[in-house]
Amino acid sequence: MNFSKLTTGLCILALALAPAACTKPSADEHPNPKPGTGEVPEPVETDISSIHDLNTGEGYLNSHSAEWQNSSVEMDYRSYTILRHQTPLAAINARYPRIKKLKDGSYMLSYQQGATAHSVYYARSNNFYIWTAGSEGLFPSCPQKQYDGRTDDTALHSSSDAIVLANGDILSFVSFRCKNGYRTDNRNNGIKMRRSTDNGKSWSTPEIIYRGTTWEPSAVQLASGEIHVYFTSADPNKGDSGTALLRSTDNGATWTHIGKVIREHAGTATDGSGDPIYTDQMPVPIQLNGSDEIAVAFEARFGRSGGSSDQYHLGMAYTNDNWAAGGLTGTDEGPADKQKNLFLNQAAPYLRQFRSGETLLSCNISQRFNVRLGDAKARTFGEPVQLYAERGVMGSVEIIDDHTFAGVFPAVFTQNIDGKDTDCANLMLAKFVLNHRINATQFTPSVIGSSNAWKEVQDALFIGSVSQAQAAFRFAYDDEKLYCLVERLDGNVTAQDGVELMIQSGNATGNPLVLKFTVDAEAGTLVCDNKAVASAATILGSVDNEDNDEGYVLEIAIPRTEINAVQDRILFNAVLHDDAGDDTFTGLTSTNYEKWLPVELKLPAPPVEEPEPGDDDNGRGPQWDNGEETNPWK
Repeated sequence: MNFSKLTTGLCILALALAPAACTKPSADEHPNPKPGTGEVPEPVETDISSIHDLNTGEGYLNSHSAEWQNSSVEMDYRSYTILRHQTPLAAINARYPRIKKLKDGSYMLSYQQGATAHSVYYARSNNFYIWTAGSEGLFPSCPQKQYDGRTDDTALHSSSDAIVLANGDILSFVSFRCKNGYRTDNRNNGIKMRRSTDNGKSWSTPEIIYRGTTWEPSAVQLASGEIHVYFTSADPNKGDSGTALLRSTDNGATWTHIGKVIREHAGTATDGSGDPIYTDQMPVPIQLNGSDEIAVAFEARFGRSGGSSDQYHLGMAYTNDNWAAGGLTGTDEGPADKQKNLFLNQAAPYLRQFRSGETLLSCNISQRFNVRLGDAKARTFGEPVQLYAERGVMGSVEIIDDHTFAGVFPAVFTQNIDGKDTDCANLMLAKFVLNHRINATQFTPSVIGSSNAWKEVQDALFIGSVSQAQAAFRFAYDDEKLYCLVERLDGNVTAQDGVELMIQSGNATGNPLVLKFTVDAEAGTLVCDNKAVASAATILGSVDNEDNDEGYVLEIAIPRTEINAVQDRILFNAVLHDDAGDDTFTGLTSTNYEKWLPVELKLPAPPVEEPEPGDDDNGRGPQWDNGEETNPWK
């Protein structure tokens, strides 16, 4: 992933190059003969698939839970967009963005004006690329009298998030505070909710569902239908926080306050009272796949020595009984099942999970947006991957489909407006593709440089984070050969636009097979450096340095004698060469074989579920059977 390429001009590029099916070439587009024949080839009918048209089959739940460490994420550079003030944002300093995919397949993006905010706005999109501002503010500042009769105060709104319910309704939540009575009376603060039943086109009147000083509400709907809203419950006069819970069993019509369920002792109150204060805030929950367990990501805030500033650390909390004990009381800390200080000096978490099992944790690291993939239990996470180069704070992620998520993050800068330096922020938005183990399909394609015979092969891998040039890789096999289909979308095919495939043994040992394919501009095809490998390519366009091409399709047949498919498994890596820079799978190198992407030459098998603690206990304790009568444990 090369961040230097992500410039502001990409907003136009993303729209111009949004993925689309490619048309077949005419005979005139292929005037050059096949290499060594002197004959004009017959035109080959083909198209080039976008990665977003592949991987559409629904696999087993938690299908990749045992091999999540071989999973990685890759930006779709063509989807990268920068949203700015008035195009379509209503805020000049857009912060705290949250994106949701709605029931009808459209998208909603909420954000606020400024770091602490007075008002929250939203925008909608039918295709992820073109956004339209909402007809009104989602939670604009307003007189507080409409809620409690007060005429001398203004309700301000901040840190909004939303949830799309199973029935398609959108519930949007926001923390509110009264401008003048913020620190003097908890009744002046709380959480409001609005509902949309038409995919964000219109909204109900805001209603107060909780009173008390709050920040950062975030919701989850459990498999049972019950809805939880977790939020930072704070006392700004003392410097106290913690995570509290609201629950609804009637689709959000009524709410019950459970109290604080996650908190850790953090010191002594800042008001001189000597009272203990707590932390564990900014919660984001999920219900883990196929489980009753709820996992909540949070940040902890601790003052440094001398109280000069704060440190923020990420943690995880868990419950498998839906907080049956209720809220914490007295000076209790909890819950008992918690990983505190999991990642030091990191903040602003957001948590999601793919159907295949991988959990996705985003956060701020040094004011840059990062994600980690984790295991299916959200207990162990891999190394962070930085998504954007620009600095900001408080982004979010959203699962779009089984292999794609969206990431949105503010790019913060200062601009001179009316002679005054003004804090501003645009919103960076892109799709990211989940690459993980795929299963090849058993069939024998004719190697003619066409994707037409591959329509039933859905599993694919993706490269495409450096430039508009991107490629999807699909695999097939029979008793004698491994086949690979490379579909490259590229608006400007040049002689430098080759591709390199690397195939390692399934157990990551030995030397990999490296195949280099170069563009033969004169012949209008791609040529492999290994004579044992058969290939055919169709270039949709011309190799002429003009931006009017569509890309190419490359079909490859590799004898099994050239590879070492240990247990019907290989490990795959690739490099896409381009004038804009070489691109490869994010996180992979030419030698970290154990991280390469697995391709299995067999049907996918259902995952073997790990037993919960005690599930496999026969109650008899350790047993010994070495074929002898003597028990060495006695």
